[in-house]
Amino acid sequence: MKLKMLSICLLLTLSLVIISGCMDEGTENEDITTTDMVVNETEFTEVMAEANTAYVKALVSTSQKNVSASRSSIDELVNKLTYVSDTYGEAPPEMYANDKNWQSEIKRAVLIAEYSQEMLDENDIESAHDALEPMRDLFFGLHERNNVLHMGDHLTMFHMTMEEAITAANANDTELVASYIPTLEEQWQDVKNATMPESADSNYNQSLATVDTAIEVLDDSVATGNSTLVQQDAESLRLAFAKVFAKYGIVIS
Repeated sequence: MKLKMLSICLLLTLSLVIISGCMDEGTENEDITTTDMVVNETEFTEVMAEANTAYVKALVSTSQKNVSASRSSIDELVNKLTYVSDTYGEAPPEMYANDKNWQSEIKRAVLIAEYSQEMLDENDIESAHDALEPMRDLFFGLHERNNVLHMGDHLTMFHMTMEEAITAANANDTELVASYIPTLEEQWQDVKNATMPESADSNYNQSLATVDTAIEVLDDSVATGNSTLVQQDAESLRLAFAKVFAKYGIVIS
């Protein structure tokens, strides 16, 4: 009887040792997995900056109908966003770590870029340009949800209002254009109050001031009631904004 009890005890001890070993191995595997999921925040920031540079160049070149420059910049945009999706889709950086839609959003960004690429391949550069526009709203929404709004997002908000004002001007609705002026002034003030982007140089404040002037000129032309003048000055506002965006604009980050 004693021999039987001793055998049972030895068997139980051996079982506990085996189970303990498995648990330790599992813990080691967990540690390895956790280590593998560490995000290279520096690389992420650099690649996203490169994607943004390509995006801004693509917007400018497609608007200028420069096919060669458009092709190289859109190709670069697709490559950079694809890399981000493949590398960080399942392992986002800290700023997006709690965003349940991060992976689907970065995949959608790739699809937007690829669709613009397809339009350019079909020799439709205007559609290639238009196809890029949703990228602004995508990253604005991403930044807003995660409380990481920056100067570029304020540019996006201003851009949306400006486009509505220009549409009203082209429709000869001077009163509607007038209703947008206070919002344009307020949103541009937000741009000026935002932290300067890394690309800001000695001409930064002067460049932003050209948009202030363009808004004032548009306001004055609205007061005249001359719809032709309003259309011209609305377009001048677009050009002033475009120059600022081309040099300092940030959408993808």
